[in-house]
Amino acid sequence: LQRYERGGSADGKGSRSVLAVPPFAKELHLDIVCSPAYSARGGYDRLLYEHFRSPRLVQEGDVLCVPTFGYAEFLEVNADKFLRWPELYFKVRKILGMVEGEQSEGYLVDTQNTSLYLVGSTNSAVPSAPAYNSHEFWSSLAPAGLSDVVKQLCDTLRPHLSSRASALSGASSVLLSGPSGSGKLMAVRAVCSCLNLHLFKVDCVSLCSETSGATVEKVQMAFAQAQQYRPCVLLLKDIEMLGRDRDRLEEDARVIATLRQLLLDRDPALSHPVLVIGTTCRPQDIPTDVQTAFLHEVKVEALSEEQRRSMLSMLTASLPLGKEVSLSKLARRTAGFVLGDFCALLSHSSRAACTRIQALSFPGGLSEEVERDFCTAGFPVLEEDFSVALDQLHDAHSQAVGAPKV
Repeated sequence: LQRYERGGSADGKGSRSVLAVPPFAKELHLDIVCSPAYSARGGYDRLLYEHFRSPRLVQEGDVLCVPTFGYAEFLEVNADKFLRWPELYFKVRKILGMVEGEQSEGYLVDTQNTSLYLVGSTNSAVPSAPAYNSHEFWSSLAPAGLSDVVKQLCDTLRPHLSSRASALSGASSVLLSGPSGSGKLMAVRAVCSCLNLHLFKVDCVSLCSETSGATVEKVQMAFAQAQQYRPCVLLLKDIEMLGRDRDRLEEDARVIATLRQLLLDRDPALSHPVLVIGTTCRPQDIPTDVQTAFLHEVKVEALSEEQRRSMLSMLTASLPLGKEVSLSKLARRTAGFVLGDFCALLSHSSRAACTRIQALSFPGGLSEEVERDFCTAGFPVLEEDFSVALDQLHDAHSQAVGAPKV
C-alpha cells in the first residue's frame, strides 16, 4: 500500500513516513472462488461476519482466505475428503468508500462500518494456506524426501500456466508413478500449494462401470467437473484402473480413445487451465495407448539413507524422543521404507511406548480418566520402542511378500 500522510505541522516539518489508518469501506462486493473443497452455493454469512468482526485491510482483486475451523457444518460436508477444515476463498470484485469519489489503495472492512455483498462465483488462483494446526511435514512446500519430485512436477507444469501457454501443444499431463504409500498424493498437494492451484482428486476405481459407455460418461463428467475449478490439478488416482474391460483381461478401446482425446486436446482460449496428473503404483498395468497420452512421466525413486533420515527428523519433530534414539541409525535400518512405512513405524512405536509405561507404572490397569490424563501428558518414545515397532513391520512385510524375515 502507498504511505498515507497525516496532516503535518504548520511549518511543514515532521515525518512523512508515518502511516495513517486507511479509510473504512462502505460496501464490499465479493465473489466466492469455485473450489472442490467446498460448495460455491453454500451459505457463509455467519462465517464472513465472524471473519470481519476484526477490521481487515483489502484491495480490489485480492483473494481473501477465510478459515473454517470450529464450524461443525464443514465436518459433515467434507467427511469423505482429505481437508476436514477447508479454507474458503473469496475474490474482491468492488469496494466503495464512505465518501463518494474517494480513491484509496486499500480499505479497512469490518462489521460495524461496511456492508458486505456476496455477488456470485468466479475462477481464480488461490494463495497457499496450511490447514489449521497441521503438522509441519504435511503442510510443507518441500516435504523431506519428496522435494525432488515436487520440483520436477512444478518445472513440468509451470510453463502451462504462463501467458504464452497457448503456444504449447496439448494439455499438460503427467504420469506420476511410485510404490504404494510413497507420498504421491503428498507431492501433488505440495505442487498445488507452490503453483496456487486447486486440487480435484478422483479415484479411478469410482469411474469404472459395468459397460464401456457408462465408464466413458463418468470419465467425461470428471473432466467437465474439473473445468469448474480451474486453474486446478485433476488428480486421477490409480490410473491403471481405466482402459481395461470388466474382467481386467482385455483393453477397452472406447475408454482408451476417450481418455486420449481428453488428455491430448487443449482449448487455447482458456485463461485458467486444467492440468492432469495420473498416479499409479503399477505402471506395467497401464495400457500403452493410455501411457503414451501423458506428455510427461515422473517417478518417485527409492529414498536414500539421507532422505530417510530427513523424513524421520521432520515426522518426529513434535514427538518426545529418548536421548538414546538415533535417527541416523533408524535410517540405516529402514532401507526400502516409504512414507507410509514411516507413518506406520511412528504409530507402532508410540503404541509400544504406551504399552511399556502402562506395564511398568500401572500393572493393575488404568481407569478411563487416568488413561486420558496419561495420554494428554505424553510419554517419551525410546529406542526399544522403535525396535519393537521395526520387528512388527519387518514381520508384516515378510508375510506380505511370502519371504522369511531378514
